[in-house]
Amino acid sequence: MAREAEVLYNNRMIIGIEAQRANSPAKTGVEHYAKQLILHLAKIDLQNEYRLYLRSSPEPWLLTLPKNFSIKVMPFPLFWTQLRISWEMLLNPVDVLFIPASALPLIHPKKTVVTIHDLGWKFYPQSFTWFNRNFLEISTRFAVWRASRVIAVSQSTKNDIIKCYKVPAEKIEVVWHGYEQADTLVSEQVSQLVSGLPEKYALFLSTLQPRKNLEGLINAFRLLKNQYPEIPHKLVVVGRPGWKFKSILKKLEENKDIVIYLNYVSDQDRLEILQRASLLVQPAFYEGFGMQILEAFAAGVPVAVSKVSSMPEVAEDSALYFDPHNPQDIKNALKSIIFDVALAQDLVVKGQERLKFFSWEKCAKETLNVLTSNLIK
Repeated sequence: MAREAEVLYNNRMIIGIEAQRANSPAKTGVEHYAKQLILHLAKIDLQNEYRLYLRSSPEPWLLTLPKNFSIKVMPFPLFWTQLRISWEMLLNPVDVLFIPASALPLIHPKKTVVTIHDLGWKFYPQSFTWFNRNFLEISTRFAVWRASRVIAVSQSTKNDIIKCYKVPAEKIEVVWHGYEQADTLVSEQVSQLVSGLPEKYALFLSTLQPRKNLEGLINAFRLLKNQYPEIPHKLVVVGRPGWKFKSILKKLEENKDIVIYLNYVSDQDRLEILQRASLLVQPAFYEGFGMQILEAFAAGVPVAVSKVSSMPEVAEDSALYFDPHNPQDIKNALKSIIFDVALAQDLVVKGQERLKFFSWEKCAKETLNVLTSNLIK
């Protein structure tokens, strides 16, 4: 028994994690991913030592992690990941460094793992500002070539990385996002925001930026309401402005008779709004994964999504698909779910089954395998 303990101790690794994204108070997909991964690594791994690097004061949940997790707050004005973590790696190196999203420190350990979520700017450059597009291109190209291993959140993203950057396939590991039914627990008290919503609505849930195709969805919803004025449904939009959103806000204002825009809402309100929706619509031109699809499956809400990039990989036969470039096709998908109760229920049942393939524990175990693998070079 003592020998076994000695072996475990000798194999102990020091794993550094850029944890500022997990520490963000207003979390979207990447930030939720980083937080859940840290929480579940803490559940499954009491052997290795973890050092979490933050730019700002830790949220309360970070202070409840096990004793093998430590936190270092390192304020820095600009390019925190690239410069400040580089300095930390020089002064206090680790065995392996994990970056949960794209940007790699200029100076990093030989064993460094980075997660790439999508390459949206490569396929829809017009959807990004000049700065964002060029920063993402430079930082991602550097990351996928200089990291020892790359995690892609979908096979679709892995294929894009290989196509765009000629990275060897064996260097990239696909690790899907997770999900847990507990994420959708709803309190007994309904907020004033949620109680003020109409009884029936289609839901768009995403950051406002051009590649999310909200304007195309509004056009399709207008076609639906013009053809079937008797349906009571409205389109509820939840998501904070991202970039290049002025025309999107103008479109929302022009269609406020059929569209309700809520901007960013709390996690609790977001889940309540989702559970009350008649359907979730994800009309994006491109997605690296599509976490909202799993959220809808867990909430028992039928899903209509674009048949592009990673979305068919995530949803398989559990969603109704449409061409995001064709408002008529989007309209027909909306109509099918709203009018065909049997179809909607079938999608809900299939969604619940599909959800069984995803868990944060599975995501954490597969990520840990990559971090500790002997294949890292």
